[in-house]
Amino acid sequence: MSVALPSIVSNATATTAVVGNAGSNFWLFNPSAGWDLTHQPPPEWPPATPQPPARRLTLTTTTAPVTVDPDKTALIVIDMQNFFLSPAMGRARGPGHAAEETLLSTGLPAAREAGIRVVHVTWGITDEELAVLPPVIFRIFGYKETPAEGEDDRFTEKKGAKDVGRDLGTVKFPDGTAVAAGRTLMRDQWNTALYGGLQKSFDDSQGTAMPQVRFHKNRLSGFWGGSNDLIEYLKEQKITTLLFAGVNTDQCVLASIQDACNLGFDTILLKDGCGTGSPDYTRQMVEFNARKSWGFVSSCKELADGVKATRQTASL
Repeated sequence: MSVALPSIVSNATATTAVVGNAGSNFWLFNPSAGWDLTHQPPPEWPPATPQPPARRLTLTTTTAPVTVDPDKTALIVIDMQNFFLSPAMGRARGPGHAAEETLLSTGLPAAREAGIRVVHVTWGITDEELAVLPPVIFRIFGYKETPAEGEDDRFTEKKGAKDVGRDLGTVKFPDGTAVAAGRTLMRDQWNTALYGGLQKSFDDSQGTAMPQVRFHKNRLSGFWGGSNDLIEYLKEQKITTLLFAGVNTDQCVLASIQDACNLGFDTILLKDGCGTGSPDYTRQMVEFNARKSWGFVSSCKELADGVKATRQTASL
């Protein structure tokens, strides 16, 4: 059975395909142009009043180009917090810090210019939530593991000092200055504040037309449970496409992108905006699966290049 193509591709060739449900939720695919994720209404369902044409932004991905509507897109930044990145918490420089720098220099400025909303999703547990957390969350943060001698795939575990909800006491920066870290991963503590330049970027945005927003989570995924404040916010803002960045790639970023994809959001991993201290094969696994099973893989650089190309086209 043939289906009518949306008006945005009325001049497209017969090779343009509707992927999904043409009457409700669909993408378009053209071998030359790639994937169109702008979610324009089909012509057989005209709105009551004329709608302005979608703004369009094209990103290069590891497969085919992807075109999104910036007005329907959000950049989701996962767990870029002091607990995971600050040297006062014993965090040596690693891939997460490189991702933070890329976000500050490239990803966030590109999102701001494009009019893409920036949404921070971070640990911030309340006492009420702490009382019903499953044991696995306490194990993740409260126990350390070390490789068993002579065995690559076996580990021993022992109790650590960073139990969820436990007061971390005073911690020191390399220069000797100290700060009260607060309770592990609890809401409104220093250890759960955004890290470094990201906190400044968040604060500076509050007086702008599109301030960055922040939502708390109490599981690895920010999208678990089917509905929460984050999910409701994205639906209210009519957001359909999510660009993912943050730490750790193979843990909270992965859990969030999977749940978001299963909820029906279009998901794109910005690989240079993510980092993990896990073995590199875990990053490779996430990127391998994110390029198709969970959407697409792009980068902050490609986002910036797409914004630049859009700017240049508009100036012609």
